[in-house]
Amino acid sequence: MACPDLTNSLAPPPVSATIPPMRIREALHVRPGERVAFVGAGGKTSAAWRVLTELTGEGYPVVFTTTTRIFEPEGVPLLLEPDPSPAAVRGAMGDPPFLVLAAGRGEPYPGEVPTRPYRARPVKLVGLAPERIDSLARALPKVTWLVEADGAKRRKLKAPAEYEPVIPSGVDRVVVVGGLAALGRPLDERTVHRPERAARLLEVPFGTTITPEMVAALLAHPQGGLKGVPGSAAVVALLTQQEGPAHPQAAAVARRLLSSGRIRRVVLADLFAPEPVLEVWK
Repeated sequence: MACPDLTNSLAPPPVSATIPPMRIREALHVRPGERVAFVGAGGKTSAAWRVLTELTGEGYPVVFTTTTRIFEPEGVPLLLEPDPSPAAVRGAMGDPPFLVLAAGRGEPYPGEVPTRPYRARPVKLVGLAPERIDSLARALPKVTWLVEADGAKRRKLKAPAEYEPVIPSGVDRVVVVGGLAALGRPLDERTVHRPERAARLLEVPFGTTITPEMVAALLAHPQGGLKGVPGSAAVVALLTQQEGPAHPQAAAVARRLLSSGRIRRVVLADLFAPEPVLEVWK
């Protein structure tokens, strides 16, 4: 399938940028009690964990879970149960009121274990069925559900496989994540998860230098960043970078994402900075 035309001759819609101070959850428009799925590459876990930290700091209950696999955090409330009851979820929450929820543990992880956004154990947690997450969320409407619904092997961009992402049908919001560190690099396995698929979606040769147009087209592609997004869900694009001022090409990516029609808000953030939000376009 050809990528959406995000570079047509029509002038792009007006783009407004704000430079707050603003928390990530405010920039992403995440409200207490929502169900939010994170897909893409370049900072899904870090974004979800930052939102969790902000919400629990305000006293709101949060469950961080997955439909794929995530590293097991050390020293946090954890419930491993493939079919937990709402009462079990409530009872396992700590103080502040949050919980990491998964179906169980997978095999020990042989590679490098991340230390951010949390110190992890060398094992991946196995995700819950999306239908079970929907059922629990209906039973616990005051809980905010943050769902990592995609895997990217710590690359900056990705193209999903046939079976990805795994987004619960009842989510209110989907955050499509892309790492701007990919810009200027070759479209290959060092930067992009499943680069051959990405090259096919973008209709460019493998190894092509990644441009702002390519980042936007991949994130806004119906078989890329928007694959499997429920029609009723709001969509926010999160562009990530590390350190320094706003990336000079971020606005170009945001402009093209907004012109896609499905993405109504674009956030640029350094997820590890004290004030993480650098720009918001809408």
